[in-house]
Amino acid sequence: MTLRGKLNLPEYKVVFDGDKGKQYEGNQDLKEKIVDTLSHMALVSCELAGNDEKKAMDIYADMVSMLYKLPMFMSYAPIEGDSKYLPTAFEYFFVYSIARHVQDLTIDKDTPLREVFERLEKFEKADVLKGLVRGYFSSILEIYEALLNTPADTRPGFNFTSLASHVQLTSLTSWLLQPYSIDLNYLRVASLLHDIGKVINPRHHVAEAIDIMREVQNRLESDKSCIKLNKVKDLIASHHGDFESIVSKADRLASSADRLTELVMKALDDVEYGKEVKECFSKSGEESYDCFTRLGKEKYEKVTKEVYKKILSYVIPERIAQNENSRLFPFIPEKVEKVEKRVSLGRLLGYIVYIDLPGIQKFITNFPKLRDMSFASMLVDFMVTVYSFMLLDSEFSKQGKSRLPAEALLSGYGGHSYIVVRSDICPENVNCKERIKGLFKGLKPLRDLDLKLSVSVAEFAYDNYISNYNEVWEKIKESFSEKYLVDFEEEVFSVGLHKTCENCGVRPATKEFPDIDGYKLLCDRCYEIRQLSKNRGFMSKVGSTYSLSAEVGKVTPSEVARCLFGDNYNEYAMEFIAGYKAPEDTRYVALIKADGNWGSVIFSSSATFSDYVDRSFKLDYGVKKAFYETLLELAKAEVERQHGELSLTSRVLSGVLYIGGDDITILVPSVVAVPFAVKFFEKAKEFTGFTFKVGVVSIKPDHPIQFAFQATDALMEESKIKPDIKRPEGNKTSIGCMVFSSTLASRSVVESEIHRYKRPNSPSYLAVSNDVESVRELLKLAGLYEFKDVVALYYSDKDRREAREKLRVLEDVVGYAEVRVDSPNGYLTTLAYILRQIARSDDGYDKEVLKRLVAKKNGQDPLKGIPLYDYFFVLKTFRVGVG
Repeated sequence: MTLRGKLNLPEYKVVFDGDKGKQYEGNQDLKEKIVDTLSHMALVSCELAGNDEKKAMDIYADMVSMLYKLPMFMSYAPIEGDSKYLPTAFEYFFVYSIARHVQDLTIDKDTPLREVFERLEKFEKADVLKGLVRGYFSSILEIYEALLNTPADTRPGFNFTSLASHVQLTSLTSWLLQPYSIDLNYLRVASLLHDIGKVINPRHHVAEAIDIMREVQNRLESDKSCIKLNKVKDLIASHHGDFESIVSKADRLASSADRLTELVMKALDDVEYGKEVKECFSKSGEESYDCFTRLGKEKYEKVTKEVYKKILSYVIPERIAQNENSRLFPFIPEKVEKVEKRVSLGRLLGYIVYIDLPGIQKFITNFPKLRDMSFASMLVDFMVTVYSFMLLDSEFSKQGKSRLPAEALLSGYGGHSYIVVRSDICPENVNCKERIKGLFKGLKPLRDLDLKLSVSVAEFAYDNYISNYNEVWEKIKESFSEKYLVDFEEEVFSVGLHKTCENCGVRPATKEFPDIDGYKLLCDRCYEIRQLSKNRGFMSKVGSTYSLSAEVGKVTPSEVARCLFGDNYNEYAMEFIAGYKAPEDTRYVALIKADGNWGSVIFSSSATFSDYVDRSFKLDYGVKKAFYETLLELAKAEVERQHGELSLTSRVLSGVLYIGGDDITILVPSVVAVPFAVKFFEKAKEFTGFTFKVGVVSIKPDHPIQFAFQATDALMEESKIKPDIKRPEGNKTSIGCMVFSSTLASRSVVESEIHRYKRPNSPSYLAVSNDVESVRELLKLAGLYEFKDVVALYYSDKDRREAREKLRVLEDVVGYAEVRVDSPNGYLTTLAYILRQIARSDDGYDKEVLKRLVAKKNGQDPLKGIPLYDYFFVLKTFRVGVG
């Protein structure tokens, strides 16, 4: 038995990898990929550094760090190495982390944002870097999954954080402990790789790690590499020895933050089999490992779960534990036990900086064109992660100190980030928190865009203690009121500057921008975004070349777009994504927006900061993996039918506005929207344990995108299935769907439509919150669930006509109900009409659809409401999707 349990929150379970047939002990295939990847990274580091050993080692440290940050910089689909675009914010982060070692990329408060982007994009060796990630993508993927699914500690009670987060924290701690070390890069690499042997052989992980480093060194010597890893190998060999090195000290401090030994020992006194586990803890080396093996799976799992619940009861805030909804989640303890901290804090090593961008949705929905909104969505993550990291890193560089390590960016999703800085960023006798905040004040790029970064700072690491997540969060919240302080210099305009921006409608419009019909008069913000979006956002997504798989091959969406709309295809972005096959086409586009259910409860119940980072990365990785696998399924269906044409796949790839953590916004052809959403979020549930609330709105391509965004957001919020104590199974993925043919889709219109058809105190024609299983079964009944059928619908006129027939039976009922929707007995009359139609119809499909509509199942009572409009809108997405 291999003791490799892992907690896959929020499902709260222990998985033994051996149960899946994964035998990591002696896994030579994975070991070979690790050696090969680490060797190639070293060779690329030397090439980038011009064989300067110091620079090469600095690059290598950041490059290895990226192994543990794969979800952050991986795209939602593999991109070819020679692609000139960087579609995501985190690809910019990867380029910056490496390029700063060979060229000056320091920025200040007045550096224009356009210049920041151009410096990163013009890195002369960026192709080498992109080629490394994209060429080794499958190997890096497999290594990362092993790191994420291997606990930092295999012992019961200590195993709730991953190896990936532990080694990052160890390396970060090495950096915090040694501000003046000339060998800091070697210390970081040793810290990042000291436990790499655990993914191969946990029992003898030190020996395995040494063997890996020996093989890597042999390859580097044969290639005459400038990087020498003997020092790294020696540090790894000694990290469990009697002599204390910086690596062993950092490992011990990081482990103490993750293991919470004192709390675990306290918990073991109160759980079944706790004494047996304590006895195993008291042994060392092989004896300890054999003891845990004899413990067996059943006891291991029980102790792991119960100890973890106990730990949460000690560390999570009372407000979360007492939240009524938390009873639905078994990892929230029933009772919070107060435990006083017994640590006498030592020397402060570092702070954690929380960076937030208030008013994200208002900013993104300011732009009516997809090209601009797509870039604005990417810009939000860029500002809180890449730009903020660059500002802090530049401050260290100006002071002549060691650069901010890549692992200092702990997390960065959904418009906020956590970045760790060393305390020596501030001179002595200075209020360091205020000084750090001051670095983010008066930033010209933000003034140009009328944006503001909200910055909070909290103590994070001491030489004997690292704060847990909720300790940090409570301190950060104390300064949240500063978000709402007015902080701007009022500009005075002449009376002549009264023209409104032709993009957003705000005064004054001061600048002309070339447009397809001549020139548009824009305000400063819209002008800046229009300039920046020329080759970024949508333009980078549609212009990239994606290498989906050997079976599917490559796809470049811009080639499809250019064939239809010429070089000005960016002006027809919505039409392109809608699936137009000719300029006069009339197909609709659909916006899919989703958010994870109960995310704040799940993340707030993190025991340690590594626990929080693990949850963030597992969620982000699982969602991107689910999207990619769904996309690949669509692409295979297209290849099978069209012999290589990937029209639908190209459009889905181009329509990604945002995929990060549990926040998803994508534009897709309406014809594929609902089956894509169902498959995507069912896979996301499988990979992450999260359920989602999903809104799908189909609109005409000339519809203003910002209003559709707001409408879909409102529908998404209404779609959430609200569970209660009696129905805990209510925590399901749910989908709300609407189609807007003639009216404007906006938040107020959606709310009005819902109010009209879903009345709280009378029978309803609209459910809105349809669980994903019900939607899947409806699609299967209509023969529109499998992508091969959707592809046939998209490409064939005959199948298109047949598909329209699928909607007719519901059109008939909707027409009947519309006339009677406001009459006193209108609902019962409509219900009687449906029953009469079931009895009269000779069509098997019509009968089954109507029967499903009035069926008593999943808590549905036809006397209280039927999902008439839900079914109608779901099937109508296909009709408007074919034009």
